[in-house]
This record gives sequence, C-alpha cells and structure tokens, in this order.
Amino acid sequence: MFSNLGNAIRTAFEYFTIIYLTGLGGLFSERSGIVNIGLEGMMIIGTVGGAYGVAQWGPVGGLLFGLLCGGLYAMIHAVATITFRVDHIVSGVVINLAVVGIARFLSQLWFGQATQSNPGAPHLNPWNIPVLSKLPAGLGVAFQDMSPMVVVAFLAVFPASFVLYRTRFGLRLRSAGENPEATRSLGVRVAPIRYAAVAISGALAGLSGAFLAFEVNDHWREGQTVGLGFIALAALILSNWNPRRLMAAAMLFGFAQAIPYWLNDAPVIRLLPDEFVRMIPYVVTIVAIAGFVGKVRPPAAAGRAYEGTST
Repeated sequence: MFSNLGNAIRTAFEYFTIIYLTGLGGLFSERSGIVNIGLEGMMIIGTVGGAYGVAQWGPVGGLLFGLLCGGLYAMIHAVATITFRVDHIVSGVVINLAVVGIARFLSQLWFGQATQSNPGAPHLNPWNIPVLSKLPAGLGVAFQDMSPMVVVAFLAVFPASFVLYRTRFGLRLRSAGENPEATRSLGVRVAPIRYAAVAISGALAGLSGAFLAFEVNDHWREGQTVGLGFIALAALILSNWNPRRLMAAAMLFGFAQAIPYWLNDAPVIRLLPDEFVRMIPYVVTIVAIAGFVGKVRPPAAAGRAYEGTST
C-alpha cells in the first residue's frame, strides 16, 4: 500500500507538470483577453514535435522543438482571434479538430507511420531529491528517478508570478485583458501583447506535450493527451487565473490522474467498478468546476472582440 502510494505521488507529480505548464500557458493568453480552449490541440502538436525532436537532437532538443511547434501552432489562433476577430471559442474548436489531421500528417512524414512514433526515446537524466528520496515506508519512491521537468514545473510559479505582477509587460498584459480600450488610450499597442501571450500559451502547452510524449511515455502515439488540455483549462478556471492557486488545482487533478494507475486497490476505491475508477480524473474535474465556477471572475475582456487596431 505504502509502496503504491509513493508511486502514485510520483505519477501525480508527472501529471501535475503537464497540467500546470499547460494551464500556465492558458493563464497568459486569457489574462491578455484571448480565451484559449485550443490548449489540447497545442499539446498534441507538442507531443508529435517532441517525439521527433528527441529522436533528432536528444531530450533537451525534443523539449525545445515541442515548445517551438506549440508556439507556432498557437499563432493560427492568434491571427484568427486578434487580426480577424474570429470568435475565440470557434477558433479554439477548430484548433483542436484540425490538429488530428495535422498530427497524422507529421507522424507519417517524420516516423513513416500515422499513429505513433518508434518506442524507446531517450529521457532526461533523472534526479533523486536529497533527504526526500530517503523517506520511509515507500514514500521516498516519489522523489526517486524524478524528471528534472517536474522540478522546473514546481519552480515555474516564481518567474511566472514575477512577469505577471512585477514587470511592465505583465502590467500591460493584464491591462489588455481587463480593458483594452483604456490600454490603447495610454499609447500601448494591444495586439502585440496579445500575440506574445498566445505564443507563450502555445509554447508552454507544446512543452508539456513533449514532456508527455517521451518523459512520461517513451514515444508518441495518437490520443495520448486524453483530454489533459481540457483538464488544464479546468484547473485554470478553478484557480481564478492565479499562478499560485493554479499549482494547487493542478496538483489536485494530478492526484486524480494517478488514482487509476496505483490506488485502484485502496480501501473504498477497490469496491468501485473498474470503469468508474478510470473515470475518477474526469469526475473530479466536473465536480470541482461545478462547485467553484460561480465564485471565479475571469478577466473582464476575455473572449470579447477588441475593435481597435489589430497591429
């Protein structure tokens, strides 16, 4: 039981990394006023790009190439919503639908097969966290052979908070998401800020997709995101668009993802049908959103077309 708990915590950390980085990307986009429900699609592009990058340039190259692919794909959403003022939800849906065909095309081009890459991708050198990796009763397993990206995700809250709340760029980004007309009246160009925010959004989603493809798994396969982009969006809403609260929401959903893998024989849970156990991550997401969605306040201009200049 305790050994399984340690493994469950390690799995929760991995899914926390995916959900937090993707949600953090969505936070930048939506704080600027651009609703991004296309996070799932940007993650998928990151999984394919990451699998190709790791095969060509190693793990670091794979992460960076996944980041680049996600950022470039996000530019489609940016052009549609900022320049052409397409409805943000419609654009996000198209992003998520189109990526299925794009991913298959790229997979066929890069791997010679449409639905997966070759298994056996190299990983980043794992870390053992001092002291914590020696915890008794099997809990130390959670902190052994940990991907460095998990540590990066935990530390990401500090630069993200600093950029959002302590820099001129962050102030202008938040202002664009609350009142773009007032922002423009002060001589600040809204469109470039929103383009940058959406690019950051896609880059972080692509980075988490690459992490999923070859750090959590050892290759890309079609459908491996299993809705994690939407769960990250739910975590973002639950956090009230705050990077620190987003950590707690991502950890909650990360643990929910770990339950079907390691805790399905725990008391109470083992009494449930297997089908329901596999549903737990999504049930937790629905319950959390249903219980707290009325208590959150999104950026005032999020999703609203800005009629000012698009340059």
